[in-house]
Amino acid sequence: MTALVLLFVLCGLLLVAAGMPLARRRVRPNRWYGLRVPATLKDEEIWFEANARCGRELAFAGAVLTAAALALPAVLPDPSDYALTASAVLTVSTLTVCLRGLLHAARLRQAKRESESGS
Repeated sequence: MTALVLLFVLCGLLLVAAGMPLARRRVRPNRWYGLRVPATLKDEEIWFEANARCGRELAFAGAVLTAAALALPAVLPDPSDYALTASAVLTVSTLTVCLRGLLHAARLRQAKRESESGS
């Protein structure tokens, strides 16, 4: 296993490890770790719901990156092609998780506002 493959495998495993406590609702609102957007920082219930979903998706993205990092050398033997493709998988998957988390938190906040005003 080359150092480059090992680097991307470790990145994938790190994403899995970072996602699991969030998915299990073990991370309380804080300044450093989790989906920290206005909707989650204003409401603990939204924090846990949005971060649980993001955590699951982050762990899944990490598993995908790990699998891709291990499989890609078979189809992309050139280290430059491998690095570019693995970097793209990492970038697209993490940006997707962030964007989906932001949208989910906003929907949760909107639903909560509507339920509070309708009560």
